[in-house]
Amino acid sequence: MAVIAAAIWFAPRGCASLKTWILENIAIVRSTATATLQSALGELRVKGGLQVGWRTIDTTIELDRATNLNLWIWKPEIGSVHIRLAVEGNRALYVIPAEPAWTIDTLDERTFIVTVPPPTINADVVEVQSDPSKYRVSIDNDWVEHLIPSGRDIDDARRMVRDSVIHTATSAPALAEVRVAARQAAEQFLRGVLDGAGINGARVIVRFADEDNARTDPLR
Repeated sequence: MAVIAAAIWFAPRGCASLKTWILENIAIVRSTATATLQSALGELRVKGGLQVGWRTIDTTIELDRATNLNLWIWKPEIGSVHIRLAVEGNRALYVIPAEPAWTIDTLDERTFIVTVPPPTINADVVEVQSDPSKYRVSIDNDWVEHLIPSGRDIDDARRMVRDSVIHTATSAPALAEVRVAARQAAEQFLRGVLDGAGINGARVIVRFADEDNARTDPLR
C-alpha cells in the first residue's frame, strides 16, 4: 500500500516537471527562432522585401488631345488626336514586404506559424520597356488627317506606361495569382532561417496578414 501511495504522489509531480521542461524548451526554441528571424528581416528591408518573382506585363495606353484655334479670347476646338501606344515586355517584381513586422508562433519544437504581409510589387524596380522597336504607336484624328500629335503628346503617353504597369500588377486578380508562389517563397526562406538557427527539419506554416486566422500582434 505504501508503494502504491508513493507512486500516486510522485506521478503528478513527474508530469508537472515534464510539462514545465517541454514548455521551457519550446520557449527557448521560439526565442532563438524569433531572434534569427529579426536579423533576417533586417537584411530584407535593405532589399525591399523577400523577392517572389517577376511578372511580364504588356500594356496599352490611349491618350486623346484636343486641338484648339487660338483666336484671342475665342479658342474653338477644331478636332482631336487619338494616340494608342502598345508596349510589350514591361516587368514588375513581386515581394513580401519586411514591414509591417512578421509574427511567429511556436506550436512545438519543430512547428512554426509565421504571419507575413501579403505580397505586392516593389514599385522602385518596375521595368518599363526601353527598346523602341517594342513600342507600337497608332494615331487617329477627326479632322481630315490634318492634325498631328506633338512630341510632347507622345512623351506624355510613354510616361503613362509605368503607372499602367503598376495598376495591372497590383490588381486583385494579379495579386491573388501570385499568392501561391509568395507562400512557397516564404516557406523556403523561413526554413533556411530556422536551419541557420540550428532548428533543422522545421515545419513552417505561412499565413498572410489579411487572412482571417492571421495574428496582428508584433513580432516578439
